[in-house]
Amino acid sequence: MNVYIVGEDDATKSIILKILEFCSSDFNVIGSIPARGGQIKSKIQEFNTLSSITPVILLMDLDQNNCPPELKNQLIPDNKSEHFIFNIAVDEAEAWLMADREGFASYFKVNINEIPISSIQKLNGSKTTLEMDFPYKSSMFLTHNLVKKMRNKTFQSQLTPKPNAVKGPEYNSCILPFIESHWNIEKAMLNSDSLRRMVERIIALKTNLD
Repeated sequence: MNVYIVGEDDATKSIILKILEFCSSDFNVIGSIPARGGQIKSKIQEFNTLSSITPVILLMDLDQNNCPPELKNQLIPDNKSEHFIFNIAVDEAEAWLMADREGFASYFKVNINEIPISSIQKLNGSKTTLEMDFPYKSSMFLTHNLVKKMRNKTFQSQLTPKPNAVKGPEYNSCILPFIESHWNIEKAMLNSDSLRRMVERIIALKTNLD
């Protein structure tokens, strides 16, 4: 069951791979398409066209947008292929990782009470959704707040940004092993409806392709 994946960075692509593995052992990723947020928006039609031949699974962050359905309506073409699986992480992929609160706290040696909990949110849409409740962007919360509470000095060094940097110097080296070996998707889904919906879409895709 061949698929292409599209993610904004290495962590996002690793998350897609982990979710595919969680959903089924039948998926075979034949290509990983690197694309930043702006590139994704400009290439949506290309991804949609490609998916008519081979399914494409895309994951992007909600970022500064307040409403996932509104963002989807802006980006998804009218002729969307049923094999183009378009997903938005609320508010960012890092929120999905921290949605596994127990696993994240244990792995990164931080008190679980330092990690925000989930709450019912409206996100400027007509429907409510359960998502992690961060005071500001989850990636910034991780690298500017939570990192200071970690008891592991190596993790602190890897994740703490240098002056004028957004992420730590070894961000991927630190985050990817957690995603690949320790992130519990079942537990994270309990705190994130956007993650749960991605899992459901991929399971539906597999059913459709069987």
